[in-house]
Amino acid sequence: MQLVKPWIRLSIAALCTGALISPLSACRPPDSHKKVYRSAFEGDVPSLDPIQIGDTQSHDVGHNIYNGLVRYRPRITGPNQRLSDLVPDLAESWKISPDGKTYTFHLRKGVKFHNGDAFTASDVKFSIERLADPRNASKGMWTLDGLSLAGLEAYQKACQAGKEVHLDSVKVIDEHTVSITLKDVIPFALHVLAMSYYYVVPQNEVKKWKDQFSFHATGTGPFMLKEWKSNQKLVLVKNPNFFEEGIPKLDELRFYIVPSEDIRLLWFENGELEHLEPPIPAASFDRILTDPHWNKLGNKAIRKIESLNDPAQSNVIKDKEWTIQYLGMDTQSEPFKDKTVRQAFNFAVNKRKIIDVVRNGRGIPARGVLPNGFPAFKPDRAIPYPYDLNKAKAMMAQAGWTDSNGDGILDKNGKPLKVTFWHNQSAIYAMLGAAVQADLRDLGVDIEVKSMEWASYIEKIKRNEATFFRFGWAADYPDPDNYLWTLFNSKNIGQDNVTRYKNPTFDTLVNKARTTVNWSEREKLYQDAESMLIEDAPWIFLYTNVEYKLVQPYVRGQQMHPLIRNEMSFVEIAPH
Repeated sequence: MQLVKPWIRLSIAALCTGALISPLSACRPPDSHKKVYRSAFEGDVPSLDPIQIGDTQSHDVGHNIYNGLVRYRPRITGPNQRLSDLVPDLAESWKISPDGKTYTFHLRKGVKFHNGDAFTASDVKFSIERLADPRNASKGMWTLDGLSLAGLEAYQKACQAGKEVHLDSVKVIDEHTVSITLKDVIPFALHVLAMSYYYVVPQNEVKKWKDQFSFHATGTGPFMLKEWKSNQKLVLVKNPNFFEEGIPKLDELRFYIVPSEDIRLLWFENGELEHLEPPIPAASFDRILTDPHWNKLGNKAIRKIESLNDPAQSNVIKDKEWTIQYLGMDTQSEPFKDKTVRQAFNFAVNKRKIIDVVRNGRGIPARGVLPNGFPAFKPDRAIPYPYDLNKAKAMMAQAGWTDSNGDGILDKNGKPLKVTFWHNQSAIYAMLGAAVQADLRDLGVDIEVKSMEWASYIEKIKRNEATFFRFGWAADYPDPDNYLWTLFNSKNIGQDNVTRYKNPTFDTLVNKARTTVNWSEREKLYQDAESMLIEDAPWIFLYTNVEYKLVQPYVRGQQMHPLIRNEMSFVEIAPH
């Protein structure tokens, strides 16, 4: 367990000397005339090219630079509103054809990209075609199956053949009108279009920079990219020509790269960050909740509140997230090809202990794949695989793994059971790794734990170079398709199906669900598919996050959003 060392309590002035950490630029310069908002990530942002934004950190930055046709409601302003509602973005309005397959979008007029180019319907067509072109190897390629664009297969074959072609299902009707035609009726099509992969980019800028566009990110959003120093900091500045009057409220966003969560907390407590990105370090969690400067409600009281977004009550805001945390097992590699082994590992890991000790109670036990409260979530489903070491040992013996030589390590056909468990670099995940290692050693597994920085770690997982690993999934859109089809359909092996799970019956269920319009029928299909998945156990099912975010007293408008981690458009800094 990584504890806060005494030297961590040194003043921020000592940090500014560069003696302990970098980047030096993280120390605030005397620019109080600017409304500068500072936050910090544990690792560098992998990409700011929309077709490659497939992780939460890239999205945190990217959604401030770009816009899509539609978006999720950024804040509640009236009754009967939800943050998961779709609202206009670059499209002022839209209509759906009687057969449910053609969407016609009427676009905002007078919108300009950050480089001064006018935004038109042809930019929408260009952006979708760029995503769909297999030569660009987009991380969002899987979303095209959900969108079910007419003529997609022929377009992609022509692209691979090197032909100059267009995707006819995306039509420019006039400068400010575009239509998209689908092969099937897809009940969540608009939600797909709200994803980062469908942010609109300027044709000229992309053609100019090609595969380096990420470093010259240009959109129509409220902030513009000013500076990006790899593994140090990323700076966005206010777009003075943003199409929503009075937005944004801030002049500058600064994202620092600070791997140590203890250092990030130190910066926050010394006033060098406007909020602390969750999680609050485990070793400091109870201290923060007990400190009336940050939380007037007190430790016990705030823990009992399900959701809190009121800085008048506390500078710690909280909510359960539409995320799920899990330990993935590569179902096509040894020893995880065997379902009995996967089930045994599930019984051997004490998830309750992980939530209570590693996470300080910041989690709700997973009842499967779907997060607590998500559409199609089954609240009456029993928590799968409760901790039972004896049952786990019996199942391993059933699978042929026994301790034949009495050394405490299971073996089969003379080969000891050795496994490497991977996690991304973070103190809390180091604690998780230690807990998993201890539990599985009790089972008789010779287990090594390794860590890697975030951007490289994602690539390792996506390339299936890790057979046993920590991972999580944050909802892209509020539909069970985003979890069950995206993460487990065999078609997505090589993309987001990182456990390489393959079950034809499961595929049939989720494929049928995505084109079924009636919600009650869809819900049952997804719940049946989830039950099948729990039985097959490609994951060790951990928890739904309950996150606490520390926010400075002078910050206004920060909130917990189910689909956008940091909605910065309406955030303000009050005089302080």
